[in-house]
Amino acid sequence: MKGMTFTLQMEQYMRQWLIHSLGEPVAFPPQSYENSIILRYISKRTEASCPAGGHRSDSLPSVEVIIPDSNEKPSEFYHHMGRRGCRALVAAIDNLFRLDLWSACAPQIHSRVELNSFIDEWCERHGIDLDFREAVRQKFYRMRKSYREKGIILGKFHEKRYHETGKKRTRP
Repeated sequence: MKGMTFTLQMEQYMRQWLIHSLGEPVAFPPQSYENSIILRYISKRTEASCPAGGHRSDSLPSVEVIIPDSNEKPSEFYHHMGRRGCRALVAAIDNLFRLDLWSACAPQIHSRVELNSFIDEWCERHGIDLDFREAVRQKFYRMRKSYREKGIILGKFHEKRYHETGKKRTRP
C-alpha cells in the first residue's frame, strides 16, 4: 500500500522549509539518508506500542511524512515510527536544513549585502514566514560562532582585522 504516512513534529520554521522543499505530505528523494533512517526505525504497530499521540508534544507543529517503498518492510505492515526514530529523523532534517542555510549564506558573509536582509530573502524564497526569521538568523550565527571558537574566522570578524590594503589595523 503506497502513500502510508506517519506524523513527525519539529520546529515551525523547519516544518515550513521542509514542506516548501519536498511537498506535503513530505516525500524524501529515493536513496536519501532520510529514507534510510525511516526504513531503519519503522516498525510494526503492536498493542504494547505507545498509543497514537503518546509521545507527541502539543507545543510543536507536525508534518506528515511518506514511508518509502521497501520489499523488506512493506508500509501496510510497517508504519509505526517510535520516539528514537522520530528524534533521528528530526536530527537528519536539521542537518539538511543547516547545509541548505549555510550553502546559501556563507558566500554572503564577505559580500556588501547585509546578512540579515539576505536571511530575510532566503526565508521568503524557502517558504518560511518572516515571523521565524529570528530563529533562522540565530541558527546561522550560532554555526558561525562555533567555527570562530575553533579558530576559523568567517565574515566581519576577519574584515575588522585588516584594512582594504591588507595592512594590520591598529586600535584607537
